[in-house]
Order: sequence, then C-alpha cells, then structure tokens
Amino acid sequence: MNLEADLWFLQRFCLLEVLNEEQREAIRRVITISELKRGSRIYMPGDPAGHIYLLRFGVIKLGTPIPDGRLLILTFLYTGDLFGESAVVEEGTRDHVAEVHEDAIICAVPRAPLIEIMRETPELGYQVTKLMALRLRTFETRVEQLLQRSAQARIAHTLLALGRQFGAEVGQGLVIPLRLSQRDIANLVGVRRETVNLVLQNFRQRGLVEAQRRRILVQDPVALAAVC
Repeated sequence: MNLEADLWFLQRFCLLEVLNEEQREAIRRVITISELKRGSRIYMPGDPAGHIYLLRFGVIKLGTPIPDGRLLILTFLYTGDLFGESAVVEEGTRDHVAEVHEDAIICAVPRAPLIEIMRETPELGYQVTKLMALRLRTFETRVEQLLQRSAQARIAHTLLALGRQFGAEVGQGLVIPLRLSQRDIANLVGVRRETVNLVLQNFRQRGLVEAQRRRILVQDPVALAAVC
C-alpha cells in the first residue's frame, strides 16, 4: 500500500494535516491492517489497551457483558469510525468488548508512537479528545434512554437511530442495511428476545416496520417516532 492509503484513517478525521512528513512516516511504519470475519473478537474486558483502531470497512459492535451472560450492545460502528481511543489517555485495560458484526478491515496503531507524536503535536491530541468526548456523550444518551423508556419505545427509538446512522431513504421509509437478529435488538435495548419478537409483531401489524433477514425496513418513520 502507498503512504496515502496507509494513512487513510488519519485523513478520515482530518488529522493528517496537523502532522509533518516525518510524523506521517512514523505512523505509516507501525500501522497494522487486518481482515477479520464476522464474530471475531478484537478485544475483551481486561485486555491491554495497547492500540487505537479505525474501521476501514465493515461493521463493528461495542458492548459490555451483563450478569445474565448476555452482551449489552452499546453501539454499532461503520466504515470510517474510530474505536479503542481510550488507549491514548491511559495505559490500562479495556472495559468493553469490540466484536466484528460484519466482515471487516481494521487499521491498528500502537499506543506508544501515537502518544509520542501527540506530545510533539498537541493539536492531534485535541482532535482525538474531541472524538472521545463525542463517544462518551453517545453512551450516556443510550443509558438515559434505556432507563427512561418502555421496551416498545426503546425498540422504536433504536430502529430510528440506526436508520438515521446507517440507513438509506426508500420512498417514505428507511432501510437499515444491517444484519440484525431479534437477539441483537434485545441486546441493544436491554430486554429479552421474546419481548422484541412481540414488539416487532405489533409494529409489523401496524405497518411501521418490516424485518427481513439482512435488513430492516422502517416503513413509516413518522408513526414510529410517535411510539417513542
């Protein structure tokens, strides 16, 4: 790969412009690019936080284990998203799971050289910190929604959020091009799979949502938003 291809993850966040040529070359030398299959675990709670990652292609889910053995999904990440960014703040361990939801290509940069460059170029550290703050606000909003809404409202809100984040408009509706099982949705909203099944049946009967094997069609986003 050429230099610009290797540094794609910096270009994605407009971070390349704050580095000089020597720093760009230092980053390029330590980048690792991996192709991972669906279901692969990138890291688990307790693993060393030694790298920061950029999703070049595919879908990643971040989650946290809960006492009943399930994985509560915190968010889905799509092409271009950064994750594992806590590695740039402290040399500790991971507190969540990163798993491949759809076959993916990821770029990994070791913590040590990135920290060294951030010391030389504070603007890079500032930009990465902004990304971390955005991720934290996203997680806090998710927790608030889980605590304050009914199961039906949680599912409606989650489908609309996924539609806005990943979806495409089709007529008056939204197509979510993610392979989501009822268990995935249950783990996103913190309810049992059986509850998701009942709610989706209700939505289907009302002409709000049509769940298919590899996608979900939100047929009436306005009516679904009213459920929230």
